[in-house]
Amino acid sequence: MLQLLSDRLRPADPADRDAGLSLVEVVVALLVFAVITVGSVVAVGLTLSISSDNRSREVATNLASEAVDVARGTSDVIQVASGQTKKSVGGVTYTVKQTASWQTTSGVDATCTPAAASGNGSLFYKHVHVEVKWEGMRSSDSPVRSETILAPNSRLNDQDTGTILVGVKDAQGAPVPGLVVTVEPDTTTSSPGKALTAASKPGTTNADGCAVAIKVLPGAYKVTISRSDAAPWRDAAQAAAPVKTGIVVVKGDSAGVSFTYAPGDDFAVKYASNYSGPSVLLPDDLKTTVLGGPAPTTTTGTPSDVFLFPLATGYRMVAGDYRPTGTAGGTCLSPDPSLWPANAAGKTAPVQPFVAASDGKAAYPLPMGVVTIRLAAGTDTVVRATSSAALNGDPGCAVPQTYNFTVKNKTNSGEVTLALPYGTWAISSGGSTSTLRGVTLSGLIGSLLGAILGGSGTSSNVVSLDPRPAS
Repeated sequence: MLQLLSDRLRPADPADRDAGLSLVEVVVALLVFAVITVGSVVAVGLTLSISSDNRSREVATNLASEAVDVARGTSDVIQVASGQTKKSVGGVTYTVKQTASWQTTSGVDATCTPAAASGNGSLFYKHVHVEVKWEGMRSSDSPVRSETILAPNSRLNDQDTGTILVGVKDAQGAPVPGLVVTVEPDTTTSSPGKALTAASKPGTTNADGCAVAIKVLPGAYKVTISRSDAAPWRDAAQAAAPVKTGIVVVKGDSAGVSFTYAPGDDFAVKYASNYSGPSVLLPDDLKTTVLGGPAPTTTTGTPSDVFLFPLATGYRMVAGDYRPTGTAGGTCLSPDPSLWPANAAGKTAPVQPFVAASDGKAAYPLPMGVVTIRLAAGTDTVVRATSSAALNGDPGCAVPQTYNFTVKNKTNSGEVTLALPYGTWAISSGGSTSTLRGVTLSGLIGSLLGAILGGSGTSSNVVSLDPRPAS
């Protein structure tokens, strides 16, 4: 039968009063105490968490309002840009992310350049969205968000003008601020625009990598970007100051143009790397073809450092003005060793591999044809090499090529050693370019004399610089 609680807690029999509680009763009591304690701790912790979250949310709200006020206080709405900052308040780190985008009269929302070439409408206002998060946010929490719209102090265009938006990103897709942007009429078109007034000219790119030319009269324009500090930046076509042409502006519309521009990787080029003699002359106007980008590009001169747009797959270089088959104006295949067929010994030319610049730097050995000549006269100061009819399996060059040398380090017998792109060359020297005469070929490195192949008389100064090993 069930006992009354009072009988259990205070039994009538004095002997039972001294019996105490059983082990099971003690365990149950401890369990009840533990449940109550844990519940209290959880309740207190939840209360503290909610209180802390409320304080953090209040700070986040103030930070969002502050960001909106700063955007509203910017005198030039064009300079309001996207960005992300971190702020520490009361030992808590807050992340303030701002996104700014243009809204046009046709409903286009573009951070910088609109996706369409035309039909975007004129710039109406700038939409600013602010989002604030903080460390220690609960999974159920949502960020604090605030939005505003910014109207320009004056109209950016009218019914008779348009706008050009320029956007620049680097190789990783990040915006590039601080670039100089120039907009000029494109005089190569049938309907060039007009020179921009001082008020219409774009400023430097903002934190979004954007610049805007306003109140632009209809017509075609060209846009150029560059750095004011002349740092060696390049676009994918290896241009230091990229230009885009044919940007058409129409009344009441916004045109856009995009660039990719980044610090160039530094390739330390060693010209005529296959030559180990005491002195070799390089052409004053040597052209080097760079392969690996969207299309072959050429550099002029022999700088020790060649800066190229960063490319993970790297580049292959060829000494000379290589022009692949199908190039407008003619081809020139001789400079590329990979295009020379196997010789009589069955040997093909070694080909330089593609080289990527690790950490932005790389060494690049560039082999060339090398020949020693005896000047036509010991007092000659100029040497000229002109491409000639192909010999000895040379794949040929349909576009005439000419390279000039300034004579230095000649021997007592009037000899100098020249480095040239692979191919067939007629070499002459003189006191100036107007007094050139055929030279005498003294020796070759990895090459064959034209005279050996039948050249004589006026063709005895013709040499075929062959990249293939003789045996």
